[in-house]
Amino acid sequence: MRSARAGSARSAERRGRGAGAAVLAAGIAATLGAAWAGAPDNGAIRFTAAQMGTPLQGGFRDYDVAIDFDPQQPGRGSVHAHVAVASVNAGSREADDLLRSGGFFDAAHFAQASFDADAFEPQGAGRFLARGSFTLKGHTVHLPVSFTVAAGPQGRWFDGSFAISRLDFAVGQGEWSDTSTLDDKVEVAFHLLQPRPAP
Repeated sequence: MRSARAGSARSAERRGRGAGAAVLAAGIAATLGAAWAGAPDNGAIRFTAAQMGTPLQGGFRDYDVAIDFDPQQPGRGSVHAHVAVASVNAGSREADDLLRSGGFFDAAHFAQASFDADAFEPQGAGRFLARGSFTLKGHTVHLPVSFTVAAGPQGRWFDGSFAISRLDFAVGQGEWSDTSTLDDKVEVAFHLLQPRPAP
């Protein structure tokens, strides 16, 4: 009987994981292929993970970014970005709620993710490297972020990306800590505007 109960528990766990995976996949898949289309006037911040080899993409609706950067004087630059993790947009209410939960972003206790940098290195051809600190769910790591700068009518556009280990930030706990279900690597990409100064 003990063996039968253990087998039933394992089967129920697999069914629960499968249901959760289906919610996550169905929701986030709805945003796939959107590139930066539909991004707000000041840009977008998005992330891409992979579930059993299938790319899953989502983003955030609410963030605040302060950029002070001159490509001619990169050593004097700074960037401070704060993202409201509860504003996650994964394509469905069920997927959003799952990502806000304690096992993922734990938005009730850790309302913001942040990135702060004041060290920049030119890499040539309009590309730069920022060295800063990324904080999520109470955990902070130091990481380099590669980005490009392009001038436009509204100001300077900053495009770049960086990769993190979600498990370093305790994102995806319990059954989701299994990296054969949900990859550990998450790619974060941004398309952000430094507006032109007012005349």
